[in-house]
Amino acid sequence: MYSIYDFKFPSDWIEPAADDKCIYDCYKEVINFKLLEENKQTFQYYYGTLSSTINFYPLCNYDQLVIACRFLTVGYLVDDFLESNLVDSETSNLMSKKIENILIDGEYLDQSEISNIEKYTMFFRGKAREFVGDKINIFNQFIKFFVEWINSINPFNKAINLNNYDSYNFFKKVNSGTYVTLSMAMLLNPNTKVDTNIWMNPRFERFVCNGAYQMSAFNDCASYAKEIRSNCHLTNPLYFLQKEIGSFEQVYKLILNFNNKIVNDICKDEEILLKECPDNQKDDLKYLTSSMKLILGGNYSWSLKCTRFNDKDSPFIEQRSINNDVIAYENIVNKIIKS
Repeated sequence: MYSIYDFKFPSDWIEPAADDKCIYDCYKEVINFKLLEENKQTFQYYYGTLSSTINFYPLCNYDQLVIACRFLTVGYLVDDFLESNLVDSETSNLMSKKIENILIDGEYLDQSEISNIEKYTMFFRGKAREFVGDKINIFNQFIKFFVEWINSINPFNKAINLNNYDSYNFFKKVNSGTYVTLSMAMLLNPNTKVDTNIWMNPRFERFVCNGAYQMSAFNDCASYAKEIRSNCHLTNPLYFLQKEIGSFEQVYKLILNFNNKIVNDICKDEEILLKECPDNQKDDLKYLTSSMKLILGGNYSWSLKCTRFNDKDSPFIEQRSINNDVIAYENIVNKIIKS
């Protein structure tokens, strides 16, 4: 039996989760858009998944959290749709194109047939554009990363012959969603003095890239049992590296060692970035680098609390346990029904 607690993070990477009111309010929006039917099961799915919002962005206020929750709603619903065994390759590719068209052009690809997820994506895009005001560069930067992430899902799902960890990490740099998740943090602070050109800084690029590697390394372990259950495990290094290295335990140790190195590299690059930053931008850059660390720490905290990755056959003891305190579903459902 193994433990996800083997992953180690500096203490300043983890904060208590923000207030969860945004999740209830966004669930009501999702119901109004007819993305999900209103019942206990869909709310369990939604809360368990979208509680990532309050862990990724723990220091944000309500208005910021609502924007972030809408973004992650689109992200997770599209991701789960594209990874579903119920849709074929042509349908998946068409959905990616439709979402891309909405995000970039603000228009529907096919006016004669508009799905509810397209309508919700358009709604989210409008709210995000409104939120940034005249800071169009921040909005465009976010849209760029969002489209790149959406378009990475289908190619990654088809990369079933991976057998090399370096090749895998090259894929996951974009597919982990780290770039767009951090770009959302910048969008949530539109009055920042840090220019979007920061993304062209090679040290900042390496800082974010290493964040993507770290998120992937952890998610591979957290989602391992879930992916086996849904037959999506062929692209998980915990599975495919066993052919090269020998055993689950050896692969897990390799990933833990990789994680420790990446965490140290992230801390070193952050220190230098802040040292080189002009004084008038230092606070805003620190907000951005801290956001990166809180997203990674929040991803860890969320994965330990939610049931999205739980499976009775998980090799990780935390995901096998049945703990009513993990998410008090009955209380949550009662809360939304009574509101």
